[in-house]
Amino acid sequence: MAYGNQFRDELPLGGVDEFDEIPVSSERIEFDGFKQAASKSERRRERRRRRNERTGKIAACVLLVLIIFAIFMSVAFVKETENVLYQDSLHSLSESPSMGPNEEKPTISTTRSPTVAPKPSFSVLTPSPTGPRTASPIAAPTDSPTASPAPTSIMMDSYTFEPIADTYLHLNGPLKNKIHGREETLWVQRGNKESTLPGQEVTLPAILSVIEFDTTKESGNTKALPKRSRWPEDVDQVKVKVMLRIHHVPKDSKEYTDEMPIEDTLPVNVAVYRLPNNHDMIVESLTGEGFQNAPKSVTEGILIAQQMVEATDTVLDIDITSAMFLSEDVIGYGDDQLLLLLKVYWEETSIAMDLFGSRESDGRSPQLIFTNMA
Repeated sequence: MAYGNQFRDELPLGGVDEFDEIPVSSERIEFDGFKQAASKSERRRERRRRRNERTGKIAACVLLVLIIFAIFMSVAFVKETENVLYQDSLHSLSESPSMGPNEEKPTISTTRSPTVAPKPSFSVLTPSPTGPRTASPIAAPTDSPTASPAPTSIMMDSYTFEPIADTYLHLNGPLKNKIHGREETLWVQRGNKESTLPGQEVTLPAILSVIEFDTTKESGNTKALPKRSRWPEDVDQVKVKVMLRIHHVPKDSKEYTDEMPIEDTLPVNVAVYRLPNNHDMIVESLTGEGFQNAPKSVTEGILIAQQMVEATDTVLDIDITSAMFLSEDVIGYGDDQLLLLLKVYWEETSIAMDLFGSRESDGRSPQLIFTNMA
């Protein structure tokens, strides 16, 4: 057969043909390098996550500290602002009939120097009954030296203090918001608010003066005021005397605009009050309206003296010893500061007024004088 040998080399069925696909294993091939790379990547992600957590916590703590600091600073700023602007309180102070510190009408007659109540007396120790006395044994000397008390300054017979601030205040009228600190005169005036019709402007304002003394400051030859425990005592009466010396401007001077003859001018009753100690008050920055709007604990004082001022008077020595010897139930009045308020007594006529020298005037500054101190 012509084509009989053409299929001689053919493989039998069921054998492996070169064109058949080679069987491939179904097992997954894994490399150790991939495992190490994946493990390192996972560790890096874990470290990054922990670092981000730490950063977030630190940022939160810093933010919390800043918030707390801002709160403290805000509270401190608010308190400081209240201390500076306390006179802007909305609490109003009634003026009539006394236009300032309120007091009951005194039942005693007015004197040039009011009587001062005596200080409490101290009991005097009496010696024990006489009898045989024996000398006290002398202690044996010791090796260590005995400590001696610290030396104290010698008491002076008198102490004189100049004011550290003074001003006068218009309680009503067009100048009630004006500052009058550091001027050469101090004013007191009764005013005519009571006779002014409602809705009309006050034509004669009420004016008072405030003087501040600091007894802890030394000036010139005057030392600071000694502690109360070193003051001399007197069994029968108060020995220490305290005096306010002010220089009155006579009413025939050019400072006055009143054309009334000086011989026809009546004397004016000037009242002196002591206000509670207040180291936060800036006296020379006060205004009349601010003073009236301040709390009563600041503006209400104690009447300590009255003085009849004649038209031609120059130097006035007003006894204010009672200002330093108040009753024991009164608080807020220390020896380190003396705040005095001067005003025309409320029983005077509306035109009653007077001028005094301030600490800015040459040779006419007020003075606070303590005598009989040695």
